[in-house]
Amino acid sequence: MDIRNALLTKLHNSSFNELREIINEGIASKEETILPGLGVLFEKYYNSLNNTQKDEMINSLCNLLK
Repeated sequence: MDIRNALLTKLHNSSFNELREIINEGIASKEETILPGLGVLFEKYYNSLNNTQKDEMINSLCNLLK
């Protein structure tokens, strides 16, 4: 099983609070090992957006990087 499927299987049916805790703890830990998992969540979310929403997200990210 690849990392995408493993992560999505592990997080499947997570509650709002569980997912929030996983994300917050992962970011707070400063461990680079969490980055692939957050990347999988980002990919899943990004792929769920329509083109207008994707453009808005990319614009927001560009602004964060200035």
